[in-house]
Amino acid sequence: MARHETTNVTAESAFHALGLPAADELVLRSALIRKAAEAIRSSGRSQSEIGRAVGLKQPRVSALLAEKISLFSTDRLVAILLALEYDVEVKIRRSKARQGRLSVAA
Repeated sequence: MARHETTNVTAESAFHALGLPAADELVLRSALIRKAAEAIRSSGRSQSEIGRAVGLKQPRVSALLAEKISLFSTDRLVAILLALEYDVEVKIRRSKARQGRLSVAA
């Protein structure tokens, strides 16, 4: 008999579930670092070449590929994506809810 597993999915991130005070910021940085790492991997370029293109030393590129989120600010990740020839779009609109929310589309 086949065994079925159930996974519960919630709308909040792991950062929110852990009750981290900067959960929204971490969600944003996580999406940015994931996209930057994906862009670097798909480029076919060496870490040294990428480092020269984005203004990082090779060990820092390695940390980015390992998605060490604590080592990169939101501003720095945006700058890296721009240097990798990606567009980064920020859209701000009035919230229909009492509290604004952050959403990231990549």
